[in-house]
Amino acid sequence: MVFPIIGARDYIDQRGFFIHDCPSCRRSTVFAAYATRRKLTLYFVPTVNVRSQFVMECMTCHGKWGIPEDQIANLEPTLMTQEELSEHLHADTRQKAVRRPHGRTFYQVLHVDTEADPEVIDVAFKRLALKHHPDRDSDPEAAGRMRELLAARDVLTDPTRRAAYDRSLGIVRQVEALRPEDV
Repeated sequence: MVFPIIGARDYIDQRGFFIHDCPSCRRSTVFAAYATRRKLTLYFVPTVNVRSQFVMECMTCHGKWGIPEDQIANLEPTLMTQEELSEHLHADTRQKAVRRPHGRTFYQVLHVDTEADPEVIDVAFKRLALKHHPDRDSDPEAAGRMRELLAARDVLTDPTRRAAYDRSLGIVRQVEALRPEDV
């Protein structure tokens, strides 16, 4: 009795990046575009294309969607290389940095270091809130300072919002590696 050997393999070719609204996480985010092919291999027979598809992947939530054939021609001119994407994102960050209120970061508003733990941020917020609360401070700008303190605390105590804010400032967090004996 003879059994043929059959195998299938997916080939993925990265085509570029583009920015679009994600249908899953509902954010304007970076997408990677891929051309995928599935090839079927038969014993002593060359590979044969079984299926080809253009796919996009959200770089935030990692959702993947197939791109309809009629939209590929519209998408290809908008694709960017990794270098072009980096330049585009850095230009966007520079524009956002100009619009910060009073040119101060949330870390400066709360008088904390960029490496501060959430507990330290909470303590700093409480200390400054007691000082600048409109019920305690007669200064007409106390309410504005209190709003600024609340906004800083809300962003810096939420890990995902803080990570996005840090990226907008150009702060890169290093992930602490585990040693083999720690595992």
